[in-house]
Amino acid sequence: MGAGTRPGLPPGRRSEQHVAGRGGLRSLDSTRHGAGSPVRTTTGHNHLMSRAPYVITALFTLSGAAWAIQLGIAPEPFAPGAAAVLALGLVIFVVVADAGLLLSRGRWAPWLAGIITIAMMALAVVIDDITVWAVVGLVAGALTLAGLAGPWLKGWIRERPSAQGPGPKAMGVVFGALALVPAVALSSPSGLQPAHGILGGAGLLLAWGYARAHLWALWGIRLVLPVLALPALYVSPWPGKILLAGIVGVTVGLSWTRQAFLAVSPLMSRLPGPRVAVPPSTEDPSS
Repeated sequence: MGAGTRPGLPPGRRSEQHVAGRGGLRSLDSTRHGAGSPVRTTTGHNHLMSRAPYVITALFTLSGAAWAIQLGIAPEPFAPGAAAVLALGLVIFVVVADAGLLLSRGRWAPWLAGIITIAMMALAVVIDDITVWAVVGLVAGALTLAGLAGPWLKGWIRERPSAQGPGPKAMGVVFGALALVPAVALSSPSGLQPAHGILGGAGLLLAWGYARAHLWALWGIRLVLPVLALPALYVSPWPGKILLAGIVGVTVGLSWTRQAFLAVSPLMSRLPGPRVAVPPSTEDPSS
């Protein structure tokens, strides 16, 4: 009887001890399952899934950069100033969505990336001169949507909202204020007035302040933003009036909710400090 075999085993079949001793568990699995071992397949699949969020984010960023270049070299029917502000607004939202996909991994990030991608691809309908950058933006955008809709982000994006993160209404306040930057460009594509620049700049500043949990930014959105919107509404055409009025109205309405207030002034900051127990005295009462 040769070495490495057991009594009672068919000739030519190695024992599990022999296999495990020479090649470990991987050799044992290869002996049982053959060359196409499920261990290797699973490992390759996990490796691909771990790279997928970075690939999707890169495609999304490429699409945003391509459309920004398209608006810079062939902006018609947008005026140069309106095209520059629109490109700036798209870049801002791309950066925010990238941070959500790679850093916070929030459930809102794939939705925001998908909405921005669709909005950028819709520019192909209104742009007069389609350049190679528009084609790059369309291809990268289509691949981005396919990646967002597939199973590639499963296990990467949090399945439940963060216990310490802001609620959906608070996020709506931030996104609504940021949306004023591209909205002023869309509201007056033939050319921007100073009122548009003031409203867009105020939206960007207030969104930054509110995201930094500054109470002044919340009151600015509640009280100042509607006032600044009036001149922009006056100088915009009717489609632009409706667009700006809708965004400002929704943003201001969300800012008056309790959830939006607690995002910058949480209740925990008002609670008293923890009570500290005083240890009993160890001195002798008779002394």
